[in-house]
Amino acid sequence: MSSQTLPPIEAQAEEPQVQGPKERGSVLEIFERLGTVVVPVAVGLYALLHLGFQSVYDTFGITPEQAGIDQSTILGRLIATLILLVLILLPLAGMVVGVGWLLNVVTRGWAGRMLDRGRERPWLAAAVGALLSGTAYWGLLTMVGITGTPVLITIVVVALFGYLIPYRLLRRRPSGRAGMRVLISALVGIGLGFVLVGWMTEGAEDIYEHGNGNIVLTLAGFPNQWATVSDGDGKVLTPDDRWLVLGQDGGSYTFYDCGKMATVRRPIEATILTEVVLDPDFSEGGTEKVEDCGYDNK
Repeated sequence: MSSQTLPPIEAQAEEPQVQGPKERGSVLEIFERLGTVVVPVAVGLYALLHLGFQSVYDTFGITPEQAGIDQSTILGRLIATLILLVLILLPLAGMVVGVGWLLNVVTRGWAGRMLDRGRERPWLAAAVGALLSGTAYWGLLTMVGITGTPVLITIVVVALFGYLIPYRLLRRRPSGRAGMRVLISALVGIGLGFVLVGWMTEGAEDIYEHGNGNIVLTLAGFPNQWATVSDGDGKVLTPDDRWLVLGQDGGSYTFYDCGKMATVRRPIEATILTEVVLDPDFSEGGTEKVEDCGYDNK
C-alpha cells in the first residue's frame, strides 16, 4: 500500500488590515473636555462676581445684606449673568473655530498639522498655557487701573517664572494634562471676573457721582431703580428729586440721595414710593442738562 505525500500546507499570509483615520474622541470625551474647561471658568466668574456685588454696594457705604440682598438672591442673579455670558461667548468661540477651519482648508491641512505638532511639543504647550494663565493678572491689574506696558511685562514674568516649569512637568502624564487644563481655565475665568468686577465698580461709581449706570450692572442684575420718596402723610421729602432704591431689609428701605450724596434708611411703614422708574434717562433724550450728584450740598 503506497502512501501519498500530502503537499505542505502553506501558511497564508494575513492581509494587512486597513485602518481608518484615527478618531479624535467620542462624544462623551468631547463633553468631558468641555466640562473641564467650562466649569472652572464659571466657578472663577461666580467667585469674582460675588465680590463685584460687595464692591458695588460698598460704593454706597452699605453691604449687600443691608440692602436685603442675601446669598440666594446673589446666586440667582449671577446664574442669569453667567447664562448671558455663555450666550455671548459661544458665538465668538464659534467664529474662532470657523476661522480656524477656513484657514485649514485654504492651507490644505497645513494649519491643522502645525497645530497638532505644536500640541505635541511639551515646552510650546506649556508656554501657551502659562501665557493664558496670565489672564488672571491682566484682569487684576486692569481692575486696579494699571494698563499698558507694565501689564504685559507682569504677565510675561509671571508666566515664564511661575507657570512654565510646573506646566511642563504636568505635561508628562495624562492626568497632569487634564489638571493643567482645569487650572488654566480657572485662571482665565478669574481674569475675566476681575474685568467684570472693575466694570461693575465703575458703573456704581458713575451712579454715585452722576446718577447713571452702565450695561454691565444691568447684566449683573443690579436694579438701577429710582423713585420719588414721600413720608407717611404723602409729603415729598425732596421735591423734583428722586432717590435710588438700593433695597429693603429689616422693615426699612435703603436709599441713595443723589442730591446730598448720602445713603438713607427709612422705615417702610412711614415711606411711600411714587414715580418708580427703572434705568431712567435724566437728560430726557439729551434735551436737558443733568447735574452731578451733590448739587444740594453746593
